[in-house]
Amino acid sequence: MPGRFQQSGWTLAFMKILLVFFDFALWVFGCAVLAAGIWMKFEVHKFLDVNPSNPVASHVAIFFMSVGVAIALVGLMSCYCTLSGNPILLYLYSAFLGVVLVIQISIGIAAFAYQDAIKVSFKNGLKNSMKSYKNVEANRDAVDTMQTAVSNFTFFPLKCCGVESYEDWQDYGLPVPNSCCKAQSCNTKNPSSINEVGCYTTVVTFISSSGKLIGIICLAVAGFHILGLVLTCMLASCINKWKYETIL
Repeated sequence: MPGRFQQSGWTLAFMKILLVFFDFALWVFGCAVLAAGIWMKFEVHKFLDVNPSNPVASHVAIFFMSVGVAIALVGLMSCYCTLSGNPILLYLYSAFLGVVLVIQISIGIAAFAYQDAIKVSFKNGLKNSMKSYKNVEANRDAVDTMQTAVSNFTFFPLKCCGVESYEDWQDYGLPVPNSCCKAQSCNTKNPSSINEVGCYTTVVTFISSSGKLIGIICLAVAGFHILGLVLTCMLASCINKWKYETIL
């Protein structure tokens, strides 16, 4: 019996250590999501919210920040649940991880199912902003920010012009703006001096080419949550078993 009791104690300690590492990783993940939301709110939205009347990217950024804060807080609280060794708290925590996993899967399915609608909405928003480019300053700033090659968006400089090509500006009776220049200033009547590919085409091509990477990241995150859920349930079970053995 003492050897069996000691073995259960070592198993319990090992499970706690594993779960504490997971809790720390979950906290880091929450901070990363929060950072991504802040980055999107203050930088990326300028490239995606080409229709200021419907700032979708800004709303998504706020959602990311909220989720990041929630996950980071849960990561901290889960450390208390793990170290306290309370099976009820651990099972509640595992239930929360299950809910988060279901939400993530639902968001992934929704994004995949509505990807065509999202593309159409982005394309129409860009077209509407180009139509009012001359008269509405907010739309002009949004389009220029997206098209410019010199920007703070260093992760992926769009270097684009128009919707599908620089010729789209002719459809609205407007000259090609200076924001289409490959350099800070150029002769916009010379196609070799401007970015010829449209912004819609550039963004869609980038997302399509990154599809595999995005899928791998989503699977990794889902697997990460499943691992945490399993570890939490196993720890709660080990604690209950250890308490039972101490009584005997």
